Amino acid sequence: MSDDFTLVVLAAGLGSRFGGPKQLKPLGPGDSALLEYTTYDAIRAGFRNIVFIIQASFADDFASLVSPFPGNVSVQFAFQDQKRTKPWGTGHALLAAQHLVHGPFVLCNADDYYGVSAFEKAAKFFDGNDPESTHYGMLGYRLDATLSGHGSVSRALCMISDDGRLSSVAEHPRIKRKDGVILSEIRTGEALELNEGDRVSMNFWMLMPSIFRFLDIEVRAFIEQHRRDLSAECRLPDIVHSLLQRGDITVECLPHDDAWFGLTHSSDYEIVVSALQTMHDDGIYPTPLWQYDAPKF
Repeated sequence: MSDDFTLVVLAAGLGSRFGGPKQLKPLGPGDSALLEYTTYDAIRAGFRNIVFIIQASFADDFASLVSPFPGNVSVQFAFQDQKRTKPWGTGHALLAAQHLVHGPFVLCNADDYYGVSAFEKAAKFFDGNDPESTHYGMLGYRLDATLSGHGSVSRALCMISDDGRLSSVAEHPRIKRKDGVILSEIRTGEALELNEGDRVSMNFWMLMPSIFRFLDIEVRAFIEQHRRDLSAECRLPDIVHSLLQRGDITVECLPHDDAWFGLTHSSDYEIVVSALQTMHDDGIYPTPLWQYDAPKF
């Protein structure tokens, strides 16, 4: 039942490329933040449990943000205990929500727009699946549809087998288009040319609670190894890759070509505001977003 499905939103990042925290940045009509659209779409797809992974300093602001959510939706907060200036990364963040997730769940970013159909696909993927299963899913976006015109982006490049399953995933932290070509900077002066149609993860994962028993081991080992490296990040795609190579899990890649946009650089702000306004004008979302004569959840 979709009522048992949970949305987990990664919202503890510092927004270093954007120039500051962007999780609560007013963007849509009525000053709705981007993560409110993600939550809205998840709720109308049948998700009734929402978990926000945040820094403790954001707690009061988030409490105000969620106050207009429908009363039949459970909202909880998990705090990423980082104990250093730079957060430990998405793998470490997800582990903070372990005690709040008890069934199939979608994990996604607070600063990306995924769209209505993303959550409809997730609900169909979960329907009838065993929560103890180690078969997971992800949405694979076209690389060329996820670039920013204002600087480099970080993307997890996916290799897909003939049966539609993920065979490997690798984080590329500096991807940009230059002279009509998409390049991933491997190191200074050296770049790898990528294809426009390559599939990338935008951190929209369809997971089961079984992921936590792997995650606990992987995160502990990473922190022990990199404890003195203040720049090290325990990224979920890297953990997924390791688990795939060991045969511990399988991941189905669902190609997804619907609209995506997000906040990476401060210059992306106007693009996102314009895109959201257009969707309101087209009737995809009501204005204001949480009005109660909108479609009932």
